Amino acid sequence: MNNQQLSTDEPVEINPTDSTATPAEQLIPEERESRFFAADTSGVACLNHDSFDLDSFDQAISDYPNFRQTIEESGGTLSTGSALMRDLFWSFHKRAPMIAPPAPLKHSYEVNRQILEQVMNTIEWKQVREAGTADDLMMSSIATMGVAENAINALGQSTIRKINNLNELETEMSQLFSQAEALDDLAKEAKGKKAKELFDRAQQARLNAEQTQTQVDELHEEVNNAVDQAQAGIRQAARQALSEAEQEIDSTNEAIKAYSAGYDQGGFGLSKNGQSTKEKLQLAQRVRSSDKLKQIAELCGRLTRIALAVQKAKVKHPPDEIASIEIGNNVARMLPSELCLLADPELEDIFALKFIEKRLMQYELIHHEPQGRGPIILAIDESASMDEPACAEEDTTKEVWSKGVALALMAIARLQKRDIAIIHFASRNQIQTQFFNKGEASPEEALEVAEFFYNGTTAFEPWMTKALELIDDSRFDKADVICVTDGLASISATVKTNWLQTKAAREMRAFGILIGTNEGAGVLASITDAMLPLDMLKNDNPILETIFSI
Repeated sequence: MNNQQLSTDEPVEINPTDSTATPAEQLIPEERESRFFAADTSGVACLNHDSFDLDSFDQAISDYPNFRQTIEESGGTLSTGSALMRDLFWSFHKRAPMIAPPAPLKHSYEVNRQILEQVMNTIEWKQVREAGTADDLMMSSIATMGVAENAINALGQSTIRKINNLNELETEMSQLFSQAEALDDLAKEAKGKKAKELFDRAQQARLNAEQTQTQVDELHEEVNNAVDQAQAGIRQAARQALSEAEQEIDSTNEAIKAYSAGYDQGGFGLSKNGQSTKEKLQLAQRVRSSDKLKQIAELCGRLTRIALAVQKAKVKHPPDEIASIEIGNNVARMLPSELCLLADPELEDIFALKFIEKRLMQYELIHHEPQGRGPIILAIDESASMDEPACAEEDTTKEVWSKGVALALMAIARLQKRDIAIIHFASRNQIQTQFFNKGEASPEEALEVAEFFYNGTTAFEPWMTKALELIDDSRFDKADVICVTDGLASISATVKTNWLQTKAAREMRAFGILIGTNEGAGVLASITDAMLPLDMLKNDNPILETIFSI
């Protein structure tokens, strides 16, 4: 440190774009000196936190560009805005957030504490956390952005200017006191005239710091009064923002669950703990950019829950078969003659002895292992008319409904560890098959199932031929074939005969769902075990329970 450096009137600043600083340090320069200590001594953080919380915030900034941009904009409007957003982020992300500043707050940052108290005391804040923000970087970022913007705007321009001025004065005061101490230290080491000069400069710096402190105290009182008057507006703005954030989080969660198997066990390998913020962000952005994908995501949640509930209600194991009599002490399989021993007090001791020695007679049961089943095959009509509602009273198109069914059947396939094939068909030369081993698919593949659409005419025979090929290639019998259509073309006698013969030989079950019309109902019924008419998509529960019971 030299004399020339100390004499400058300009405060030394940390370059916010310094490549050696972490993302949080670039946005909140005050953190730079305190970050590497166990306790935060900067006086800018309102919530108790640790190094894991600091790293989580850095990760969110790195993974979510919109989050970083919002932080920069907040810091540009309100000098304490970046630190406020970090505290808000922790309030959503931490398992047990607690307002407990690790060091006395600077006067300008006490406003952040008041805003946090207003936010965290609302029922909406609790509801947003219950929507799934804890330990989730992306959801916490979404909640933080809206709340911070609304809360800062609710302060009003006049109060914001006072807070910014207060922060500048505090920074100036701190620098002056630090300069006075440094000059005092140099004066002690110097001698003669040089020592006197340094001592006088230290006295002047201290006097300037005390004068600035007086200004800080006066402005601090003004800021407190202004914030007190704005508290009701801050709370109201925060509640509105929290409600909007909850809706956005719910819709984002729906999108992620729909296309990454989040509604059933296991998923596509993109569980909440395994899926990065970048992966979830890319998926959510892709869904948001398509009205159809958003509609399918909304519908998929209901259909998949129905599918899994139907599966759960099914008998998981067939009845065991009695093979012979054996000895043991399994009361559930005990012969009635042995139980009679308990009816006679004089024979109870014999029962007890035989039970201890495992010599009671009981049924020997043979357990039947579940047999492998053939693939699930869903054929989806993608003629132009499927891109319309089933009736005038509905908004959901037949295609959107059929794609929701496809994703729900993929959940069943994963549960049963069965192969599933999705056959997209329209005109005679328009047919495409997507095959998923044991129902496993990546989010990209699930999106392809939902997005693909021919918009052609209707030809039935090509998909029937393709389905029979898949059944012939399968190792197992008992395939389940489901066709969703809104009207049939003709089926030749040859194709129909081959279909019915293979159906009987391979113990295949076939279901036909005919939406919004009776056209071709007889033909569809002739090649299926059950022809299921659906006039209105909102009345789909009986049909769903039938096809989801496969």
